[in-house]
Amino acid sequence: MKHEPNEQITKKEGYEAMLYVLKAYWENSGSNDLTDILSGGEYWKGTDEPADSAFWAYWTDAIDKVRKDGPMFKVFVEK
Repeated sequence: MKHEPNEQITKKEGYEAMLYVLKAYWENSGSNDLTDILSGGEYWKGTDEPADSAFWAYWTDAIDKVRKDGPMFKVFVEK
């Protein structure tokens, strides 16, 4: 996991990135179990590595996506 101490995101970008992370996790795992999501995102004790290494990739990809594409919008379909 690469540390970039001078890189910051806004609260809004963080929120939007979180939504992209959750969507990516759900699409890749098929799980909507919150305990799966939380346990994968936790750090191994004594390290700065997430228990599920894919989570860091989801996170960095999500930040890039927010910066490139903006927030995720819900699309309503009229019937």
